Amino acid sequence: MSELRAAGSSYARELADLLQRLKCRADCSYEALARRSGVSSSALQRYCSGAGVPNDFAPIARLGRACGADPRELLELHRLWVLVDTGRRRRVPWAEPAPSAASAAGPAPAPARIHATAETEGAETPVRSPDTQGESTARTLNPLFPAAELPTGTDSSLTPGSRPARVPFRLRLRHLRRWPVLIGCLLVVGVTAAGTVLLTGGRPVGASDSPNRPLLSAKCRFVAMGHQDTCVRELQLRLRQAGLDLDVDGAFGPITQMRVVVFQLLAGLEPNGVVDDDTKHALYSGRVKAHSWSPERVDRRVREVFTEDADRAGGIAKCASNLDPLYSLGNTNGTRNWGVFQLYDGTLRELGGTPRKALDPEWNIQAAHRLWARTRDFRAWPSCDKAYQAGVSKSGRSKGPKGKPEPSATP
Repeated sequence: MSELRAAGSSYARELADLLQRLKCRADCSYEALARRSGVSSSALQRYCSGAGVPNDFAPIARLGRACGADPRELLELHRLWVLVDTGRRRRVPWAEPAPSAASAAGPAPAPARIHATAETEGAETPVRSPDTQGESTARTLNPLFPAAELPTGTDSSLTPGSRPARVPFRLRLRHLRRWPVLIGCLLVVGVTAAGTVLLTGGRPVGASDSPNRPLLSAKCRFVAMGHQDTCVRELQLRLRQAGLDLDVDGAFGPITQMRVVVFQLLAGLEPNGVVDDDTKHALYSGRVKAHSWSPERVDRRVREVFTEDADRAGGIAKCASNLDPLYSLGNTNGTRNWGVFQLYDGTLRELGGTPRKALDPEWNIQAAHRLWARTRDFRAWPSCDKAYQAGVSKSGRSKGPKGKPEPSATP
């Protein structure tokens, strides 16, 4: 949880007001909403009062769905959250230097060569004496031979048509020692350029890739949560080609970010949801092909493995991931949940698994059954278990594995 840095943020206030209206319309207590959304009641109170905003949009989305928000309202919640999150992450830009008196008077004639330094840039340039001007000219025209080392009495100033003073042989020999360093630098630059040519097939980076690879163009240099443009649409198309199911609507929302995270994991990249250059190149390489199960197959396999309580296990899996093996949700502490049963990073380590393994539906279902077998109940999924029991209580039809009625979820 990251507390608001600016209590008077208008976007944060709008977000809190919208959440409060949704809560009032749902006519539910914070405790009831906590059971529906899987978010603690204390956190929900902070969100609705404007005292806090989560670092991830998932808790806000869960609260909105628990309150019965329609797609338009969910989109508005996401827009406001992005504005608040962007505002608190924005850094203060560097201040522009104040214009000097000389620049205010008008453009001055440009000198033959200008060397701006940290001390003189943006400030007035002092008038030099003839000796100082000569020293500056010597430094500009002969960077390997500093003017401070010129012999006393040497005329270092150069004017058109004049010839530089002869430098003593001792000093010339001394500065010849710098040539090996320069040659070494040139060799490094040459090797780097050759490597670039080999990697890009002799084409300038990004020059010919842009027409067929829009994500590598300057227009799509930055693609992130909250954007709505053709770059996001191109990203979604490439994710679909990689086998990840999502709507191609040109809006970068939580589902698109989730698919980016999963793609990065399958591609061997850091799964951080940031569409960087490595992710873009991997999208165009065509090496990643996500093959997974249909929801019907997932539900059938869950019931085959959880023979002790098939209906309950199927309901919890549907609540956790909507039976999507490539589902992944982020938590406010930076961790994530993975796969059919949304196994937490810490739980994966206990079960000897990894996020990559958790995206395999067979491994995920079997690992969830091992977790269930520890206590022979579904306490590892408290929110979804309560939601399932609440549905059972309302229907009054389902019974437990031994023919006894399931315990009802009481507020």
